[in-house]
Amino acid sequence: MIDKARIIARIIDSQRQLQHQLAYDRSHPLFDSHLTVPQLKVLLVLSLEGSASGQDLGRIMGVSLATVTGIVDRLVGHGLVARREDPNDRRVRRIELTTTGTTMIDGIITAGIERLQQMLERLTVDELHTIDRAATLLARVAAADACGQHPGPD
Repeated sequence: MIDKARIIARIIDSQRQLQHQLAYDRSHPLFDSHLTVPQLKVLLVLSLEGSASGQDLGRIMGVSLATVTGIVDRLVGHGLVARREDPNDRRVRRIELTTTGTTMIDGIITAGIERLQQMLERLTVDELHTIDRAATLLARVAAADACGQHPGPD
């Protein structure tokens, strides 16, 4: 078990180093954004959920409806989100990303993909197979966690 813990620690350390190296890239769209962290959180939630009511956003973010309203008002002003009537309950307003908002959050989420591709192209086919296998395994566990499943090691 000590071996497993040591390997996990090395993997985490390598991932941390990689993240720090990639964070030095000032072309990341996050640096172009003038949004606050709560505003970015709303965009991220909406990109994952598709749309949400103000109450949903408040619950997810742990803030009051009044706080959500202010955040959403500013995002509407930036043209990043829009409000629309909920088709199932006309009293509820749904908040969703606009095309501009989708483009912005997608750019933030996928930033670094081009740089990662450039790094991967410098590896051998055998090294790429190793990374492919590891990425596939991590994606499988992440997907299981997202569904509430917690599979053990094979």
